[in-house]
Amino acid sequence: MLAALRRRRPGAPVYMIVWWFFLYSCCYAFFLPAYRFRTWGASRVPKEGPVLFLSNHQSFLDPVVVGLGIGHRRQFYAMARSTLWNNWFFGKLINTMNAFPVKRGESDMTAMRKSIDLLKDGQSLLVFPEGTRTSDGKTAPFATGTMLLIKRSMPMVVPVAIEGTFDAWPKGRHFKPWGRVGIEFGDPIPAQQLIDLGADAALQSLQKTVETMRLQLAQRMK
Repeated sequence: MLAALRRRRPGAPVYMIVWWFFLYSCCYAFFLPAYRFRTWGASRVPKEGPVLFLSNHQSFLDPVVVGLGIGHRRQFYAMARSTLWNNWFFGKLINTMNAFPVKRGESDMTAMRKSIDLLKDGQSLLVFPEGTRTSDGKTAPFATGTMLLIKRSMPMVVPVAIEGTFDAWPKGRHFKPWGRVGIEFGDPIPAQQLIDLGADAALQSLQKTVETMRLQLAQRMK
């Protein structure tokens, strides 16, 4: 049982893995009744090896939703904009949730190197390749740095679609603690398959996949 627990996050202390489960339980207790939360495709997520989750970005709630969607299958690291660490308490909290800072609007090679190292170490990583939250709920084009990360670390790439968090907490508006929120995990894609397409075609394909999944998810949740 202990070995199975450690596989959720290789190399991490057991108490940190348990802390993740505690936060997961607290969030799930809120999301299930408040947002009638549903998840699809979590069984597609590889249990071991480097995994890069590429998700659309609708809201501050999205990292929590990805964690809830995966459930007890994997624990992941996540890039988060560096200004979130301006609040001392919140910065300490998200540190315990495996977040690390990235400077938005510029080429942050420190965050890129950390991301590559994590994936090469067999961890899973969540990235929002749009770079910022959507202003209209739709999936925007993916940043070119996404392909650099894929080429350097060669992970399994899992497209992720989130729907409903834009209505719950859209950019620049107030938080709404009710509604419908759902998430779907797509089929894993080998890194080499994307590399063979070429950077531009691969990014367009990934964006189209995520947006198609999001639209299908919206229909399913009605």
